[in-house]
Amino acid sequence: MRKKGILGGTFDPIHNGHMAMAELAIEQLKLDELILLPAGNPYFKKGISPYEDRYKMCLLAAAESRYKECFSVSRMEADESKPTYTYITLSEIKRDDPDAELYFLCGADVLESIHSWRKPEEIFTAAKLAVFERDGSESVRRSAAVLKEKIPHAECEVISAHVPDISSTMVRETVKSGGDISALVCPAVAEYIKHNGLYDGIAQRS
Repeated sequence: MRKKGILGGTFDPIHNGHMAMAELAIEQLKLDELILLPAGNPYFKKGISPYEDRYKMCLLAAAESRYKECFSVSRMEADESKPTYTYITLSEIKRDDPDAELYFLCGADVLESIHSWRKPEEIFTAAKLAVFERDGSESVRRSAAVLKEKIPHAECEVISAHVPDISSTMVRETVKSGGDISALVCPAVAEYIKHNGLYDGIAQRS
């Protein structure tokens, strides 16, 4: 069975931490494809950069990965006129490729909150959760056990590794202050941000 991983996010911008997570997932889950899924209009975030900028930065980052042949970047959520929900996106990916085994990649914080998302049961009908271990596998596994009590058919796998402690907020604030982001994003993304004047003088976003 073909294996697909889905890493979603606002990617405002996509950074080296995101790419490290994606590459670890490819290695540890033996993925045939890793889909980067920039969010269109996530209902819980406001004031994010235009979709096309975030999409293009994902393309640039994927092209610089050592696993670039495994990457694709999806435009499924390109319509910024309506809110986007994970259960809808995953259900559509599963519908389009019913024979693939899907993994929804996330951090431990998502593991603790996903039961409160819109229609979480449908998320786990479409895909397994693949959770990145940051604070130790025992805490992650405890959270997975609690989630399974709430959603019995929820399946989770743990991806063990150290992921760089980088956030998109860190990148934006570094740009705003005139700092060097060469250690935070890949060279092509850094050049795109500079060339297009992204994040200059912005107010901090969550």
